[in-house]
Amino acid sequence: MTQTVKNTLPAIAEAMENLRKNLRLFCYQLGYLRKGKERLNASLNTLRPALTQYNQLAKDIRDKTKERRSLLSEKKSLSAVHVFRHQELAAKIAALTEDLEELRSEKNLLLASLAYSEENAADQFPKDIAAMEQNLKRLEEQEQKYSAELDAALNEYAGLREQAQGFDPVQFYEAKQAIRPEKEQEAESRVQAVYGEKYSPILMFDSQKTVSCMLNEDKERQAVRRMVRQAQKEHRIFPRKKDDKGQER
Repeated sequence: MTQTVKNTLPAIAEAMENLRKNLRLFCYQLGYLRKGKERLNASLNTLRPALTQYNQLAKDIRDKTKERRSLLSEKKSLSAVHVFRHQELAAKIAALTEDLEELRSEKNLLLASLAYSEENAADQFPKDIAAMEQNLKRLEEQEQKYSAELDAALNEYAGLREQAQGFDPVQFYEAKQAIRPEKEQEAESRVQAVYGEKYSPILMFDSQKTVSCMLNEDKERQAVRRMVRQAQKEHRIFPRKKDDKGQER
């Protein structure tokens, strides 16, 4: 809100409620972004170690396969008279064969748990992680942007609150309450239009609570109620006198 606000009760009440509406929008956007970050971080926390495990399994399979081929080649070229060496090679080949079966089984289970196939894993695995990391970076940049806008709106709200110090607190509170439902509906309609099917009523409700907490609205509401009760009490103790014509004076 860059325009100068006229120093009148209705104008400042309107300006503060418009800022409050914007605060709800910023809080919703930040909440939505942070939920997205949580999901991405959860996926990355699963995929990153899984990729490390996959690469290690693939390396172990390659190494043991190469070693097994070397031993098979040696055994094939070895003269039959070297009985003990043949037996030693056969035992090593059998052990390697068993190891390879276990490694391949472990790798297949890992890929199945992550919905990858043997054909696309080596290429798609790192691509998916890179895409998630890029999305995470984008969300973090947007979070910084909306956090800055939120802080700016809070500072502007605090400035308007200072301007309102000279008004009757009860009248000013009632003026804001009178236009608040309309502003809240505007905020909800705006979010629904932007997010469409992704709109979350729970997140919208959370943004309402967050803004209320930021602005200390419970404290303000309680203070106004005390003022109203005090005024009513004083009115009962010191009722206004009536003149001879029955009019209060």
